[in-house]
Amino acid sequence: MLRHLRLIPIFVRVSFQNDAAYRADFILHSVLALLQLAAELIGVWIIFSNTTSIAGWTAWQVLTLMGVFRMMSGIIGLVIAPNMRLIMEDIRSGSLDFVLLKPVNAQFYASIRQVVLWRGADVVAGLILIGVAGFKLGTGVAAGAAAGFVLMLAAGATIIYSIWLILATLAFWLTRIANIEMVFWNVFEAGRYPVDIYHPRLRWALTYVIPLAFLTTYPAATLLGKSAPSILLVAWGAATAALVAATWFFRFGLRRYSGASA
Repeated sequence: MLRHLRLIPIFVRVSFQNDAAYRADFILHSVLALLQLAAELIGVWIIFSNTTSIAGWTAWQVLTLMGVFRMMSGIIGLVIAPNMRLIMEDIRSGSLDFVLLKPVNAQFYASIRQVVLWRGADVVAGLILIGVAGFKLGTGVAAGAAAGFVLMLAAGATIIYSIWLILATLAFWLTRIANIEMVFWNVFEAGRYPVDIYHPRLRWALTYVIPLAFLTTYPAATLLGKSAPSILLVAWGAATAALVAATWFFRFGLRRYSGASA
């Protein structure tokens, strides 16, 4: 395990060196991320210029949720999405051989080998939004709430990683599934606002069928003290089940991989 963890700084350093070769591209993407955030803030301002709350969430509470949404979006774009794209391309081209020949766990290596560093701007922006919203709310964050928030965020990241891994593994049977990514991002946009605003049936689907609530709403609600402690247990139960299922499915797909030389 320690050998695997020591690889992470190496992957980050290599990714930084690659990005440093195209500095203008790195800066441009970071600026675009900030412009997108500005557009989202304008949308929230328009909504709350006509109302004081939506589904029991005030403006600053929604801003906290938006910060969580931006953080989760950054985490997905930072490490999850780029590596899942590489897995799909490697399966299609047969270059997954080079992953399987490495003397480390194939799933770990395939899932962490590339880091898109400019997406870290989303994570930082999300943290700033959460900090500003917390200051405006004027309520301190208890240590338990902060720890619950971190654990809930980790559970959400585990769930979304597992979903992406399952989608990427489908490439063992389907030639091209890149369009599924666009469907995911469109659905993910629904997490920008609390799931409480949706119809009860849709809310249930966004919680237990497409677990979007565990990615954004519940982490924010935990930080704000708006969720029951049992939600954390449910989230980690779902995260554990999703990770086990995704790992099994990936290994099942590997048994059907014939390689570039076949």
